[in-house]
Amino acid sequence: MVADRRLDNILRILLQPGAADPNRPEGSRVYASAATVLATLTNPLNVSLLSTQILVSPAIWQTPDGLRAALRTFGVFQSAVLGKIESPGVILGVEDWLNALVRGANQNVPRWKHLLLLGAVLSADQERSHLPRLTRKSVEEAYVRAVNLSLVQASGDGYEDLEADVLSLVLSHAIGCLSRKAKAQINYDALLPAVVKSIYFSKEGFQSGYFLPTIDHDIVVTDGKLAWPSKSNSFLELQERSARPLFVSMSGLAKLAGCAIQEAHDVRAVHALLDSIQKVSNTMAAQWKTNRLSEIPMSKEEEMVEAESLKATVPVVWQILKTVLFTTTIILQALTARVIQNPVFCNKENGPIIASRILHTLHGFYFITSRMGPGGFSSYNFVYYAAIDVLSSYPKQAEKFLSDVAPKQVGRIPPSLADRLRDLYFLNVCEQIVPVVSPKVNEEIVIPALSAYLVPGLEQTLQPHFEAAHSVMLAILASPTSAEIGATIMPFYVDAVFKAFPTSLSARQFRLAFCTLVGEASPPQPISSLHPHMVDVLLEILCEKISTATTTSLAAGVDEEAVGLSEKDVCILALINSLPLMEVKVMLRWLDPAARLLNSVDDVNSRQRIKERFWDVLSGELDVSRAEVAVRWWGNGGRDKVVLGKVDDLEGIRPRL
Repeated sequence: MVADRRLDNILRILLQPGAADPNRPEGSRVYASAATVLATLTNPLNVSLLSTQILVSPAIWQTPDGLRAALRTFGVFQSAVLGKIESPGVILGVEDWLNALVRGANQNVPRWKHLLLLGAVLSADQERSHLPRLTRKSVEEAYVRAVNLSLVQASGDGYEDLEADVLSLVLSHAIGCLSRKAKAQINYDALLPAVVKSIYFSKEGFQSGYFLPTIDHDIVVTDGKLAWPSKSNSFLELQERSARPLFVSMSGLAKLAGCAIQEAHDVRAVHALLDSIQKVSNTMAAQWKTNRLSEIPMSKEEEMVEAESLKATVPVVWQILKTVLFTTTIILQALTARVIQNPVFCNKENGPIIASRILHTLHGFYFITSRMGPGGFSSYNFVYYAAIDVLSSYPKQAEKFLSDVAPKQVGRIPPSLADRLRDLYFLNVCEQIVPVVSPKVNEEIVIPALSAYLVPGLEQTLQPHFEAAHSVMLAILASPTSAEIGATIMPFYVDAVFKAFPTSLSARQFRLAFCTLVGEASPPQPISSLHPHMVDVLLEILCEKISTATTTSLAAGVDEEAVGLSEKDVCILALINSLPLMEVKVMLRWLDPAARLLNSVDDVNSRQRIKERFWDVLSGELDVSRAEVAVRWWGNGGRDKVVLGKVDDLEGIRPRL
């Protein structure tokens, strides 16, 4: 009788519209009471009745936040199942009770709500594994059938966002509980667009980034700094958004989308996925650009943003943006793995298109990635470099991609920080792709685009661009297909390198750049056949630099291995480091000058460090033919020149132009 009275009470409450509204003091108690009563009922008809009423109750479903109501309903059934398993009773056993519970999801209940009940049963069983085998099998079959029927409805008209969000959210919780056989029966081709819609376009999800422009409306200037008050409507909305059920579950939703990608059979579904995500990335990049926060480099935030905003509000928007990037990366990681594993996805029709769209998507989101540092995170790096590898196998498509993402106005640095970041992404991609594209693309697109960033003395925020531009130039010089261009631009690039050190290029970067130039100008590289004496020219320019270089220690902030060295010391080390890259005859010709320059160093500690480096190169970094020449030179007076300093006048270095 007590159970009957409790059932009557809860049924009466469930018929009252909005009674379970969490904004009401007694709203949350309705869910707890429903779970308790449901678990203790002993009449199977009553179990089915209450189950049905929970799924259609005005008290639960006539509330402004339907997704939270759905999630709480899921919790009601899950708690009830766990309660029944813990106290099975003797009048109505667990198996009969479960059968009665499932019968509550009848034809009068919308199909997408069946997922709440069935998914809750499966999730509860995952924690305890006490369901009878036959009961579990029938629940799995019913659940998969409900998923597929809901997906069919989702592809038609009139399917609301709430229904799609519930399907995605509940399935992300329950899919790990399904057997392999049950998982194989899901219609993944239909599931993929449904999950993507919930993640990127639902108002409960990322909503295409349309929440970003509202921030700028609430930004004010206080004492010359930007301030975004914590009581502003835009900030409160972001806080509320980040606490929504779908947003909190983004990791699970991304894994669900990844599972759908791995199991999808229709490649068109994958192309549609990429098309959607690419549009979202472009939209979010455009929306972020309208925000004044987008013009503040991370290194200058303390100077330009009010302290309270920097502590309380700005981190929230960046955390949301990082969630967007992490979610996208998880999805693209699954897609990239599928491309690598499946010949259909990696053939000439699909491979380059998929790789290009992935890189376009990362291009749009680069304003987020750049804030995380050059290393990013491992999943991102896997996606980025794998996509580049695939695209590099198709030069024509690679050229089109570079043309699409190249700066629109070349030869100048854009004033907008957002556009500068897009330029940086372009430069980073160029470094990887220029070896496979035609010389015409390098000459007409790449070199003009990077020229503005090769100028030394750029502001500190542009240092990554400066370094990336140098890396691209070295990649072009190393490209076998661009030998003629390399020979043409090398004198200008050499001039840029020497002007940039030590003010803009670090000692390590200068030595690396110079060694690369020597290596690319030496046989068997194509440039050496066009300009046989280019290495001697480079070395004589270096000697000229040495003759005018400063002998005081480089300023603080240089790379660790150059601490205590002067500009002159670094230049001499650059010559020594390049010895293994020279043609044998050229190397022999420059061993004596290297010894003379070594002994012209006045500082004892620096001279000793350079001697040790010279010995390391001669004793361990030369190939067989060069090592044979070096040994003879060492035994015929080279040792005395290096160790004892018995060298001729520096005038022995004669021009060879």
